[in-house]
Amino acid sequence: MLWLVWRQHRWQLLAVAAVAAAYCGYLLWIGWGVPAAIDECRTVVGVCDAYNLAKSRWDTAILVGNLLPLAVGVFWGAPLLAREVEQGTIRLVLTQSVSRRRWLGIKLGLVVAAAAAFGLAVGTAVGWAAPRFGVVSGDWPFGNDVLFSQAGALPAATWVFALLVGTALGAVLRRVMTTVAVTVVVLVLGFVGLVALRPHLIPPVVVVAGAEHMVRDPWPEASELGWLYRVSYLDNDGREVTSATAGEICADPANTYPTAECLARTGLRQRAVYQPLDRYVWFQAAEAGLLLVVSAGLALAVRRRLANAV
Repeated sequence: MLWLVWRQHRWQLLAVAAVAAAYCGYLLWIGWGVPAAIDECRTVVGVCDAYNLAKSRWDTAILVGNLLPLAVGVFWGAPLLAREVEQGTIRLVLTQSVSRRRWLGIKLGLVVAAAAAFGLAVGTAVGWAAPRFGVVSGDWPFGNDVLFSQAGALPAATWVFALLVGTALGAVLRRVMTTVAVTVVVLVLGFVGLVALRPHLIPPVVVVAGAEHMVRDPWPEASELGWLYRVSYLDNDGREVTSATAGEICADPANTYPTAECLARTGLRQRAVYQPLDRYVWFQAAEAGLLLVVSAGLALAVRRRLANAV
């Protein structure tokens, strides 16, 4: 049975494997030369061409990489069952001695395991290369929506989720092209909703600090310190003001934003709302767990749908 499933889907598996390998190899190639490019940029004033080229390639690759789960759902998940139903071959499968449960289990098991493995490979490559840029450009995964979805173990869950969304829709809609169109819409809406939900998975930490412990303002949302939601200030009356208003209170022509010297002179206090860096793994686990739970529900729905198929 496993051999039959492999024969059916080997070209899809090999194609996805080739794309994932090429993407990971490209990221590793870009990241490998970054430290040398940074050293050159720092030691030879104005000579940053190598780093700028690597950064441009990195940004383009990461944007393209965010489309990979969508492609998995559309070109791999959507036809998985929809083509069997549309062409009528599923009737032959369901009349064989192999039970429907076993056939579906092996079929889904093979492609889900492959999707998880390919997604994990992508997450490993991104997680290795991103900090090499982060020391200069601030490209840290925690707090960066574009990078976070591709770093660590999360891509494994994302690829599995996209695959099962396409598979489940194919089992219901039963037409390949219709399934492809609906899968695009559902996955785009799902991933947008996931990004909107992400900041609320764990309540943030609120810290009020004086001049000695303030965070540099402005500070990137994603940094080596964690995920910064918001920076504001409290005046002497305890009222919250924005960075721009606090800068006006400082009245320092050389600085648009408040400095430590300003806080010490005026009595302003900084209010920072953020997620500490040690919560990164918990955010990854929470989001991956949510995707896997939904994926399991979709797999059960496909199983029930197949059990009632004629």
